[in-house]
Amino acid sequence: MIVLFMTVISTSILGVVPSILTKNVIDIALPQKNLKLLVTYIFLSFATTLLLNIIAVRQSYLNSIVSKSIIRDLRSIMYNHLEHMSISFFSNAKTGEITSRINNDIGGIESVFSNTFIQLLSGIFVFLTTAATLFYTNWMLAIVSLLTLPLFVIPTRKVGKKRWEIALKTQSKLAELTNIITETLNISGMFLIKLFTKEKEKYREFEKVNNEVTQLQIRATIIGRWFFMTIQTFIAIGPMLIYLVGGIILIRYNTITIGGIVMFVSLVSRLYGPVSTFSNIHVDIIRSLALFERIFQYLDLKSEIYEKENSIVVNSVKGNIKFKHVYFSYDGFHDTLKDINFEIKPGQMAALVGPSGAGKTTITYLLPRLYDVKMGGIFLDGIDVRDISLSSLRSHIGMVTQDTYLFNTTIKENLLFARQNATDEEIISACKAAYIHDFIESLPNGYDTIVGDRGIKLSGGEKQRISIARTLLKDPKIIIFDEATSALDSNSEFYIQKALEPLLKSRTSLVIAHRLSTIIAADVIFVVVNGEIVEKGSHEELLKKGGIYKDLYNTQFKIKNA
Repeated sequence: MIVLFMTVISTSILGVVPSILTKNVIDIALPQKNLKLLVTYIFLSFATTLLLNIIAVRQSYLNSIVSKSIIRDLRSIMYNHLEHMSISFFSNAKTGEITSRINNDIGGIESVFSNTFIQLLSGIFVFLTTAATLFYTNWMLAIVSLLTLPLFVIPTRKVGKKRWEIALKTQSKLAELTNIITETLNISGMFLIKLFTKEKEKYREFEKVNNEVTQLQIRATIIGRWFFMTIQTFIAIGPMLIYLVGGIILIRYNTITIGGIVMFVSLVSRLYGPVSTFSNIHVDIIRSLALFERIFQYLDLKSEIYEKENSIVVNSVKGNIKFKHVYFSYDGFHDTLKDINFEIKPGQMAALVGPSGAGKTTITYLLPRLYDVKMGGIFLDGIDVRDISLSSLRSHIGMVTQDTYLFNTTIKENLLFARQNATDEEIISACKAAYIHDFIESLPNGYDTIVGDRGIKLSGGEKQRISIARTLLKDPKIIIFDEATSALDSNSEFYIQKALEPLLKSRTSLVIAHRLSTIIAADVIFVVVNGEIVEKGSHEELLKKGGIYKDLYNTQFKIKNA
């Protein structure tokens, strides 16, 4: 930026030299009929112009580096910031809206840095050097040259405000358009569209928003055209006034030369140019403020999950988990969990059972701090999880969720997501333990097979076993597992149960249980109803109590496994 600043000063000073040399050609070389002096002035003018253009090329290169780097940094800052937002942010935000802010909004302000900044800087120095040269040559003509300048600036505020309003609407519509693309042009969205034959309806929705974006962009282009036409008209009047006033001064007072008048005419465009640029810049900056507003709406968001400055780094854990008077709410008003109290000792398997929507999954989300408790505390080996650094806390916890997510890349890359430096032997060992290695080897490309968007090319059971293998590679001390096997065939269910054995062995585990065999194997069972733990104990103990668990067992688990 310093070098760029120096090139701007250089081009501003060199810009007035050709006009001064033209004055000398007319006033000195031609009247004296001095061929040598004429050639010298022409050569100097050409050399100055050549040097000016060389510096301008370098200036353009430096300007590109600066502006592109600023946009790169802004995108990186935005991505890093959003990565640290809590899960609740992503639960409420639309994917297309996030994509639009990173691509459309940040990309839209590039012109502020690539054009506006350099134009403003250059305009200031060009105006100062040109005005100084004009006043030095003839102060009366210089004043005439400056008389029309206020007419350039007056309408800019109104035009700028209108463009700001349209820019805000345009970016909002672009986000809507991006959201439609993101939600529909993916494998899950397209499945739904085709199954419900909604192609025409979704196309009409896309076309409507696309048309609205186009109309707004056309309005943004047209606004201020009359204003800029007026500016061009005043620019044309300027030289005429110079010839008129300059001619009067020459004829009556003879205090200026013909060359001086010609120089004034050639320099007046350099004087009006920056002012015209300032008018455009003012409008562009006002428009860009709408984009900055949308960008900083996200950058100013504070994550609900934050790490304390002196957070504890836990290198190893025993696996003792304790929930103490835990309350939690998604919306801040209605409690999803109420006064949750339980303890899981190191190496124990705890099962969460209860009706759908009771709060079982929410309990598992609170341990790795995907959400934070409203009241109470969660303790790992006696340490409040809010006092532990997020990276060290989550490094000791492995999650296998009901909705297994795989990136649209190879099986190997999906496995390496758990531990980037894992060897091929470790990957194969984890896959063998998860009973998925033989299946992967049977594929034409083996571990280099692309799984498709969200793993669409694999069955539910295959995806879940790859997820188990991925968790085994991570080798956490605590396992959270949503044992959703009801949608799987008996063969897949069998292999998943086999894969669970090495995963749960010698680890503390918190399992949302759907199968009777898992419930019976659990060391302790927590029955969750309406966000409360209503019963706890072993399978046999709970059956003897004859309460809610026995009813669940009779109506759900026993029938399911009959």
